[in-house]
Amino acid sequence: MTEVPPDVAEYLTSPDTLPEWVRFYRAYPTVTAAVQAVGDGESVAVFTSEHTAYVQRVIFVEGKPVIAVVLYPNSQAREALVTAYLNHGDPETATAAILQALPYLLPEDIDLTGIDCVVEPGKGACPRFVFRRRVSAAALHTWRDYDELHPLGELYQVLSWHCTGHNIAEGSEAVAILRAHGLPAVGCAACGESLTKRHPARPGTWVCLAEEYGPHCEAFDDPFRELHELDDAGIGGPHDPAGSDLGPVA
Repeated sequence: MTEVPPDVAEYLTSPDTLPEWVRFYRAYPTVTAAVQAVGDGESVAVFTSEHTAYVQRVIFVEGKPVIAVVLYPNSQAREALVTAYLNHGDPETATAAILQALPYLLPEDIDLTGIDCVVEPGKGACPRFVFRRRVSAAALHTWRDYDELHPLGELYQVLSWHCTGHNIAEGSEAVAILRAHGLPAVGCAACGESLTKRHPARPGTWVCLAEEYGPHCEAFDDPFRELHELDDAGIGGPHDPAGSDLGPVA
């Protein structure tokens, strides 16, 4: 049995430790144990979204052990990317343009040394556009070694759900950046949500991807909005797409 380092043992007994990390560290208390498990044919991975959505995997690349971390843009930034992708008529061209634009959604002072912008398959109609880092695991034994030598740093912070004032571009800002890179990004002039009229579920209707809004703009000035609840006939209204012709783009 692999010896559990004291810091991991303490982490496992803490009531604040998330269940996914408890399962991961119980199975793989050291990097060495994780690498051995992958060598034995196991899939070693953990997904967490406590502050920032990301996946940590241990894999072999060209026969060498690697710790691979994938970090996902937060919800509003992701919606801008996906709607721009759907609005484009050529998936390959759209993918290439989004990967080129992705770093420009981040604050200018974010260090992306060792970080790649890549695309991975999604489970729906669109791929996922992500930030990926791969670090050699060959010289690492404990997870503390890994964390101290290779902290995720500011990129983790700016992708956080809770970050304010220094985060990835969202809404109208993200739309403007994507359009500057030749992508047909569209935003609602009223509510600011990123829009597409090529969603498979509602083709031809301008929709956003936030489930609380759907095809109805919450900012629409509905004349029935203020009626008594027993007389309420409000249904919201349509989104107001700025550049609904999907152009011109820079």
